[in-house]
Amino acid sequence: MHALAMSSTSVQWRIMHHSSARAVISCVIGGSGFGEQALALCTAASLGDADPNSVRLRQAALNRASELPADPPGAYTGVILAAPIPSDEKDLCVQLAPLVIEHPEDTGMQLACLAGLCKLWPHVTSEERPLLRARFLAGLASRRMPPGSQLTSRQLVAWQRDLPTAYSNASASVSSLRAVLIATSARDAHVVMAEHLGISADLPTLAWVLGALTVQMRIQLHDRNRHLLHILMGSMACEQLAAWTPPELLATLLAQLAHQLWWCSNQAGLAPVRTCLDSVTRPLAEAVRSGDLTVAQRSARAACKQPAAFWETVWSLLDARIAANDPSWCEALELVLAIAARTGTDAVSPDDAAALGTLFADLAYREQLPTAALASPH
Repeated sequence: MHALAMSSTSVQWRIMHHSSARAVISCVIGGSGFGEQALALCTAASLGDADPNSVRLRQAALNRASELPADPPGAYTGVILAAPIPSDEKDLCVQLAPLVIEHPEDTGMQLACLAGLCKLWPHVTSEERPLLRARFLAGLASRRMPPGSQLTSRQLVAWQRDLPTAYSNASASVSSLRAVLIATSARDAHVVMAEHLGISADLPTLAWVLGALTVQMRIQLHDRNRHLLHILMGSMACEQLAAWTPPELLATLLAQLAHQLWWCSNQAGLAPVRTCLDSVTRPLAEAVRSGDLTVAQRSARAACKQPAAFWETVWSLLDARIAANDPSWCEALELVLAIAARTGTDAVSPDDAAALGTLFADLAYREQLPTAALASPH
């Protein structure tokens, strides 16, 4: 499945529609940072690169993203501000990936923003590049996460020093990496991850597997603060960044991303999705409107057996979210594009389909309740 996904999406997802990219660049440079709004803009600009049926959504999504609150500025004062401006995506990653490692607050978000910047870079003029890099650095320094959610480079070095000189170079798979989620401590989780980061590791595949584990967690857990969404986007970003980022840097970033996933599984307090006993399989759009997450999951798993019809429904659901005055529309946009990038739009795995059903049903459920009731997830 992963080989199919990479062959169908690895090239097109590095390319951004030029006029859309120019609109994103103008908006980001006119702001103060590079965060949720910039990421929504980059994601919107990628619509149409995922699937021809999504082209019609691109401009509407860009318009909505430009109306989001401006990204907050961050107080970045490092020497990189005076460093030479990278000439291409590879130089950009060589320069900025070490800074992402040193700012592990929400590693998934940091990686997604770096991938977004890389996709914009070919469309940025030489005069604009210092400004856009400064916005990215401001965003890098502005993010905050709960204690314990980030894995610092200093802690990584200490743990790596304690590992045996020779250890296995395990092949990445969902079954082997699931041990990361159930490890009793962050250090034990890192030991599992380190076994997959040997010199011959297939880093894009490792990123894809982390994404698959994240999808499985999203089916089982609520994600109101978008922690899992950011990890999924970060895993997708790592697949893209592998073309430009030195392997030793990408391996460190994947270790930090795996820690964030372990934290979500063990310490973030994400509420479980309640299981519905209703065994009826409804049409996907109807199941989503019901607001019942398990019914929507079941319907999505059934619907994805006919990929063309499944994606037509998904694009229609996303279109409705973009058109409506829905504060969570960009959450739907980002997850749909992440799943499309993971699997290709000609086919989709049952788990990935279920994750989309989960999100759209969750958004419908939130609309059906008074604001105060949203504190009690279903």
